[in-house]
Amino acid sequence: MSAHRFAVMRPLVVTVSVIAVAMAALAGSKTTTTTPPAQTPMHPFLPAGIAEGAGIIRPGGTAYAIALGKALFWDQQAGSQGVACAGCHFHAGADTRLTNQVNPGFNDLTVGVTPGGEISTGGDTKFGSTAGSQPLGTFAGGGAGRPDHTLKAKDFPGHQLVDHTDRNSALIITTNDRVSSQGAFAATFLSVQKNGKTDVCTAIDGSIFYAGKQPGQYPAREVEPRNTPTVVNSALNHRQFWDGRANNMFNGVGTFGMRDINGNPAARLLKFDNLGNPYPTFVQLENGSLASQALGPPTNAVEMSCNGRSMPDVAVKLLATLPLAQQQVDPTDSVLGTLDATKGKGLDPTYTYDWLIRQAFDSSWWGNAGTWRITANGSNTVINADPTGYTQEQLNFSLFWGVAIMMYESTLISNESEYDNLVASGALQIGGALSPIPGLPIGCQAGTPTSGSAADPLLVRGCQLFHGLPPGFFGPGSPGTGVACIFCHGDPTFSENQQTLEANSNPFTAFTPFLSPVTDIGVTGVRGPYNDLRDLGFANIGIRPVFTDQMLGRVDPYGNPLSYGRQYMNYLNHGNDASFLLDPFLQNAVAATAFPGGAGALAQGSPLTLTPNTGPNPPGPPGTPVNWAKLETDGASKVPGLRNVGLTPPYFSWGYYANLRQVMEVYNRGLSSRNVTDTNAGVLGFDAHGTACASGDDSGSGPDGNTSYADLVAGNVRNCDTNVTGLITPLGLSDCGAPKGTVPYSLCKANKQTTANDDLAAMVRFLISLTDTRVQCSAAPFDHPALTVIAGQTASDTNGDGMADDITYKLPASGAAGFKHGSGNCIPNAGDLFAPGMQTTSGGTGVSIP
Repeated sequence: MSAHRFAVMRPLVVTVSVIAVAMAALAGSKTTTTTPPAQTPMHPFLPAGIAEGAGIIRPGGTAYAIALGKALFWDQQAGSQGVACAGCHFHAGADTRLTNQVNPGFNDLTVGVTPGGEISTGGDTKFGSTAGSQPLGTFAGGGAGRPDHTLKAKDFPGHQLVDHTDRNSALIITTNDRVSSQGAFAATFLSVQKNGKTDVCTAIDGSIFYAGKQPGQYPAREVEPRNTPTVVNSALNHRQFWDGRANNMFNGVGTFGMRDINGNPAARLLKFDNLGNPYPTFVQLENGSLASQALGPPTNAVEMSCNGRSMPDVAVKLLATLPLAQQQVDPTDSVLGTLDATKGKGLDPTYTYDWLIRQAFDSSWWGNAGTWRITANGSNTVINADPTGYTQEQLNFSLFWGVAIMMYESTLISNESEYDNLVASGALQIGGALSPIPGLPIGCQAGTPTSGSAADPLLVRGCQLFHGLPPGFFGPGSPGTGVACIFCHGDPTFSENQQTLEANSNPFTAFTPFLSPVTDIGVTGVRGPYNDLRDLGFANIGIRPVFTDQMLGRVDPYGNPLSYGRQYMNYLNHGNDASFLLDPFLQNAVAATAFPGGAGALAQGSPLTLTPNTGPNPPGPPGTPVNWAKLETDGASKVPGLRNVGLTPPYFSWGYYANLRQVMEVYNRGLSSRNVTDTNAGVLGFDAHGTACASGDDSGSGPDGNTSYADLVAGNVRNCDTNVTGLITPLGLSDCGAPKGTVPYSLCKANKQTTANDDLAAMVRFLISLTDTRVQCSAAPFDHPALTVIAGQTASDTNGDGMADDITYKLPASGAAGFKHGSGNCIPNAGDLFAPGMQTTSGGTGVSIP
């Protein structure tokens, strides 16, 4: 077996203007409009293996690869039943549809056995509330829980309390349902058809998702089990998906990095030696998590595919299909404008997917004849010539798809927001050890602008709260002017899961350490302070009970933990056995090869112990013992970036918060984990989830953070000690919408504020300042082809195909200049799912944007 490894990191930076110039020169007479350079460059690391001439992208192929990626991402012919990648990422890279957007809780371990892998289907299949004073099995806004529901403002938040400032107050309603995105109909794949026709699949299963009055009547599209995050700035993420399963190391064939290669001998690419003999191979592209992520949806039975379709099947379909044949492409599209048909839909017939692949990728990946099959025989990879098999180009289509979409999405960097402009002009000054102005106290303050206007005072106050540290942070009595959001959402990306070229020229040191020690904030007589361990870029914030979705605590399809922290804990607890370290990034960190001689080596720790510490005790020089008290992995999700957050409701991986004020109310009370005692379990509407716990809270998986659900149910451990990161505590902000008599309401009255200018309003004002108007109005590089947006289904089947009829909307194509602000096609920067105009991308009435 032969493998190609590309491990030397060289950033490849591509901009819209570079793409436009290259494509114009290659395609001839057409020209495109370009945007001015970004005020503050913020580029992702990209693998050296996709540099031109490095063995994957051919010399001169970068522009073609990006064009290929954009076409693949937006082409609704790619899915089995008319769903593109963009079908869930058409609205500022995210999704705000309202009808048939609820999943009943597929990842809930407490309802059924949840397997590892891409999407779980072993959990809850019933819709509606799971606890509270409101009737069970209902939606918060009224009505019985059922599929194909149209969300209403009263359905939010999904977790409602008598007193929203007290996370332990009596429950009105809560649910394990998720607000997410509809995708494919439930069926089994049989074959593809050419020219963009829908795949041939078995009869549709409507037992869970249906538009009729009863199961099976008018089967509806399935809905994914987690809220859809934006793809804008996703190129900056170290790992993708909420649970981090899209590995940083792209293997060319799947989502899980070297786990796929070690666990599945059939997961291979096909190459040929100098004598023309075929051999199996794979690639190792570090910082290729976007490519890893891109290979998930097109064969996923909930998102884009009938169950059982493979990437070579997708290739057979698309290589015989004109790109974007059912969609308009604007002639000024910043990437595809030079390739579009002069009349009609799609690209010019010259520019097929086969043509784009051959212009973009080295011929060693597609240039050999014959048809083949790659199978496994035990632990061995077998390649056989087979007249019914696939060509080399089809077998390697996963490589082309993943790399091309990664390169396209790596152009989607937003950094021209109101906030960026204010900082660039000096109207806002960001300072302290965590920010770029040495000597300025930690936080944010108004400055004197060199150009433009002064900053809105409400924005400045929100900025200060966001960046400042809380009172007592440096000890009892120490002053404070903020709530320290910056610790997880620091500038310039506003996510600790993200890395940029400017952060450090070496991605290893930019992300050191990969395991972040966090001193848990203890409660006297209950727990802590402990020295806890969590994956950097992931945190359990207590938004949902831990076993309703273990998130990062889950396993891959081969039974291995997704979490770096759990791998590292297993490594320590088994005598530093390196076989427990599955991911090359973690292996390098533990071996300290990423930082030779540095003190950041992680190999010097000792096994987890419940011996409490009194302060941080991070990994030190060789020989320094480290006692980790708790693993904060179960329930931890990716820390999302906050840029353009005003455009992308609903919020959290749960998706059951409709607006930013609801989000801030949740943070202000210290999130939603509920205490467990023998006296309140089942009395205050606490959802015990079948455990025998008598202490802790519903965010926890035991005192060590590593107790199995089975042991907690059996009562072998009765302490569901919290997994919430120690950084999560009540914020103490004024809230004029809080119940009378509460501290947040009293602060509001003392400050003579209203809901228009209290602390929560200030925080929301700061958050919406992070919106880039190019994203808001689909201007380059965020311009796009037209798209048929599916906005739910009706209880009808007019063509007799066994599927409920889709409700559709034709999202118009945008060119490089984007939509005009008065067109009604721009997205309001409201931070509210139900704000006027927020459904403009899926058929709702648009509004004029100033």
